[in-house]
Amino acid sequence: MLALANIRKTKGHTVSLLIMFLIASLLMNAGLLVFVNFGSFFEDISKKLNTSDTIYVLPSSAYNQELKEYLVGNNNIEEMHKEELMWSLATTNYNAESDESDESYFNLYDADIDRNITKWKFVGNHLPAEKMSIFLPEVFRISHGYELNDVYNMTIEDIKFSFTIKGFFEDIYCSSTETGFIGLYLPHDTYEFVAGKLSDETHATVIFTNLKEVNQDIETKIKEITQLKSMNYSGKPSEAIFTTDLATIKLSRTMMASMVSMMIVIFAIIIVVVCLIVVRFRIGNSIEDDMTKIGSLKAIGYTSRQIIQSVATQFALIAITGSITGIALSYFATPVLSDVFAQQSGLLWVQEFDGVISSTALSLILLIVILVGFTSARRINKLNPIVALRGGIITHSFQKNYMPLDKSKGRLPIIFALKSLLQNKKQSIMIAFILITVSFAGTFAVVMFYNTAIDATTFYETPGVELSSVVAVFKPEAEGDYIEDIRHMEGVRKAQFIDESVVHIEGDEIGVYVMEDYSQKETDKVYRGRYPIHSNEIVLSGNKAGMLGKTIGDSVLLRVGERENKFIITGLSQGAFIGVIDASITYDGMMKLNTDFQHNNLQIYLEKGTDAGIFATKIEEIYGDTLMVAVDMDKSMKEGAGVYIAIVEKVGIAVLLVTIAVVILVLYFVINSSVTRKKRDLGIQKAIGFTTFQLMNQLSLGLLPPVIAGVC
Repeated sequence: MLALANIRKTKGHTVSLLIMFLIASLLMNAGLLVFVNFGSFFEDISKKLNTSDTIYVLPSSAYNQELKEYLVGNNNIEEMHKEELMWSLATTNYNAESDESDESYFNLYDADIDRNITKWKFVGNHLPAEKMSIFLPEVFRISHGYELNDVYNMTIEDIKFSFTIKGFFEDIYCSSTETGFIGLYLPHDTYEFVAGKLSDETHATVIFTNLKEVNQDIETKIKEITQLKSMNYSGKPSEAIFTTDLATIKLSRTMMASMVSMMIVIFAIIIVVVCLIVVRFRIGNSIEDDMTKIGSLKAIGYTSRQIIQSVATQFALIAITGSITGIALSYFATPVLSDVFAQQSGLLWVQEFDGVISSTALSLILLIVILVGFTSARRINKLNPIVALRGGIITHSFQKNYMPLDKSKGRLPIIFALKSLLQNKKQSIMIAFILITVSFAGTFAVVMFYNTAIDATTFYETPGVELSSVVAVFKPEAEGDYIEDIRHMEGVRKAQFIDESVVHIEGDEIGVYVMEDYSQKETDKVYRGRYPIHSNEIVLSGNKAGMLGKTIGDSVLLRVGERENKFIITGLSQGAFIGVIDASITYDGMMKLNTDFQHNNLQIYLEKGTDAGIFATKIEEIYGDTLMVAVDMDKSMKEGAGVYIAIVEKVGIAVLLVTIAVVILVLYFVINSSVTRKKRDLGIQKAIGFTTFQLMNQLSLGLLPPVIAGVC
């Protein structure tokens, strides 16, 4: 009854605190649901579809008798499925409502082939297949705006195909743009028709395997038998092998969700901390404001324990009401998060009520609030009823008279503000600490928003990709000093070779960057040490160095064919792209390993305002026969990072809005408390001639120093 009476007495404080607990519990429960359940959701789908440990895609012409015998007789393979498909670079419309085309690699599967492993399933409604039907990944509906019965156009080998969408599917390896190839399923008749139109170069074999021990041994042996290169280092699919494993796919499809959920949980913890500080502040104020009432209660027989329980119960009731409401609302937020994550992961996550996580979030918040309530109200134990009835005044308990009015110089509202500030040090410290925490979150949100919505350069650099405007890949037989000609073209800032190749390091195959002068590189990925300068130096990715048990100063053995040399590690590099490229060496170092190595990957950096797409087309027109491809990297980076940018931008905006709301609630709480506590003083000041505006300024100026200190 005492707790409910206190709640009714302070309705404004109760509502503001209730909203803060609502926000905190909503964020915490939503973050925990994503962090705990999104990864397990991926694993559940993997099990339901019986997804294989690995996938290998190679040209059909490379699948020979020797390779077949090796796979059939391999003791590490527990289960295997092989089928034919088509793979090729194709031009399609990226969005249903846009005429803008986009080039991507696609796997075209026969939808009527039965599989025991690595199955796929329809998502939502699907229609009976007809002539020229197609089934697209669910991400095409979520992100690209396609619907059933829409026309989907593809151009492969200069042949245009028009398909009708009859369904959307979900699988693990090929239903996301993050997995290297986008998979499409065609009914058998349509598949046979398309296969008959395309050249033999598009015909491929896919092998799904479940392994006793997941490693690179099978991939290495397949390359040895077929002489194929990894897809990342080959000019076209007909000369390459594409391979990946389930662990890598899980990382690529759930990493963004895990990162965002961690940010949400950390932000929720910050809000909870703010709530607890406010609770402690409110309890301290209520004890001082209700000193006479506490004395009366003690005088008529209430024990200190009962009064403390009423205080703790008051805030526990607010916390439990706000938290239950917030947790309930979080289940309406998870579909929104699911749609956001599906744009990147290709997985439509459906979250049902999770009693364990929600109970944990509620119990955690409630337990901490009760502990803070009891510890903050302990001083009631020491209050003697007589002292309490006198308002807490003992023999001598007067505060120091800061800023005496008869001696201090300046305008009265400013003097009163400074006086209030110095007399309420605990309040000032609390406000400063709260502003420290929420400003940290708010600044973090602003930085995320700026680096995605306004200037995404830093965001683009994060994966470690060199940020050139155009990449021109020349054929090995290309002659002439074309690099100098390109350097002198209008709009070109600079041009340099940054090639990619494959070497063996300590028995493993890795990709390496090859460059003559790394000081000219614009995206710096080295976080420790330096880039190689001499021909016997190498930079390794931190991940690869850890796997090899190496660090800066150690040496590693590199081999290409029969040639091998020792290289000294001079630096460790980072970046998401390091999953493919693990090392960097100089051009002279590469020539020690492969005397036939040639530059062919030209990075072209354009002046600001120069259109990279137009320039790439111009390069293709000038160097047509000697050029393999010219890629508009500005467009590729924008499209490749677009989904990630959209997610981070939305998270940044959400965090910023919540931060602003929390600051408003806290300041309302503090100002309201100050007005309530000083109503006698403010009444006297009004009676002697102070205006309302002056008193408002006085209160605001008193809060300004701790607010500024905290934000800074």
